[in-house]
Amino acid sequence: MISDRVLKGLLLGVCSALIACAGVPRDAGFGDVKTMVGARMDHRLHWNKGSQPDQEVARAVDELLATELTPDAAVQIALINNAGLQAIYEDLGVTQADVVEAGLLDNPTIFGQARFPDGSDGAANLEFGIAQNFLNLLMLPARKNLAALQFERKKLLVADAVIQFAADVRKAYFVSVGAVEARELQRGLVAAAENAFELALLMHAAGNLSDLGLAEQQVRYEQARIDLAASEGRYLEARENLTRMMGLWGERTDWSLMKALPDIPDKGLPLDHLESVAVGNRLDLAGARKEVEAMARALGITVDWRWVGGVEVGISTERDTDRTWVTGPSLSIELPIFNQHQADIARLEAKLRQSHQRLTAQAVQIRSEVRSLRDRLVMQRQLIEHYKKTLLPLKQHIVDLTLRNYNFMLTGAFDLLNAKQNEIETRRLYKAALLGYWVIRTDLQRALGGMAPEMHAVKSTQNDQDGSDMVN
Repeated sequence: MISDRVLKGLLLGVCSALIACAGVPRDAGFGDVKTMVGARMDHRLHWNKGSQPDQEVARAVDELLATELTPDAAVQIALINNAGLQAIYEDLGVTQADVVEAGLLDNPTIFGQARFPDGSDGAANLEFGIAQNFLNLLMLPARKNLAALQFERKKLLVADAVIQFAADVRKAYFVSVGAVEARELQRGLVAAAENAFELALLMHAAGNLSDLGLAEQQVRYEQARIDLAASEGRYLEARENLTRMMGLWGERTDWSLMKALPDIPDKGLPLDHLESVAVGNRLDLAGARKEVEAMARALGITVDWRWVGGVEVGISTERDTDRTWVTGPSLSIELPIFNQHQADIARLEAKLRQSHQRLTAQAVQIRSEVRSLRDRLVMQRQLIEHYKKTLLPLKQHIVDLTLRNYNFMLTGAFDLLNAKQNEIETRRLYKAALLGYWVIRTDLQRALGGMAPEMHAVKSTQNDQDGSDMVN
């Protein structure tokens, strides 16, 4: 029979393993994600977990859909209702579980065996024991710190994914509004072409227009109708894309949006020294820094423990055939004779260099992207102002002059209709330029890590001038 002392030892080992088990927090760092996103955007985030707040979110979505959608409303609906974004949040739970697992000890191993004497009246030989990986206990703090570092990196990447997604939704909204305006302008072109064709029919019937002239007007009218159908298709596609990004279906797809794009601000944005703002504000770059730090930490752990193999300590007890019990500690040590983790160290050194080069390349890419978007925004603003101050007034002036000449019978009706068609076409190009401005501005805000340029009091720094803050 096993002694009470042995039983107590076995039970103690089992209880220790059970106590070491820890639950996984349900928040999984989502509060930190909301804080990071909230510092860059004024929008609410919600992680759908089948709880009571989910119903409140559903009501909030319905309230936003009940009125004309604004860009901010569309982004807000998408952030709390898009299933794909909800799936990204689950990455937090996966990584949080890794952190919990890193803080757990390996389960102890219990073993036992029985050997029976051959041709003897002696009792059976019994042996029992419990062993625990002692090296796992020694490395526990380092392993927990490494897992916590990876968790911080994951939170940064999830927050960055939210910001990137919000920018995509905002762009999709502007594209949808732009498609509405393009469709309405194309309807104006169709109306003008139809008037010209009807006039051509009357003139042809009266013998004042040749067959060729009639055919030319009919071609313009039919082409305008085809262009209208194409613009209608682009609008439906843009609307459906935005609907999909907002995670809407069924009756919720019957929403309305603005009929016209907002005009550009009267005052230009502060566009100086944006590279430093982006490098300091981009969460994906901060995640890349965490990756470098994690690789350095993993390499340090491997180097520090390269000469230590597996170590197991425990206690065992054995009853001999004469029913005598012997009990004592057990120790098992792996001798690192052939494998001192040379390959692991070389692999981690290469990964550390790789992650550092990726960090530098990403910083260079971000700086280049910001410069490009800044220049494009400036040029787009100049283009829009040229349309507003010069080209559009000039086209309207031509229409007015042509109408005056028509009233004095100095020009024909076709000239007046053509002038109006040219004015509508110029207005369509102006609206396309305006759409380009808001798309570029949204891309710039995304490139700055979600923070709009006007939200910064940007100041020149020495680091920005000499480029030493590239990856800091």
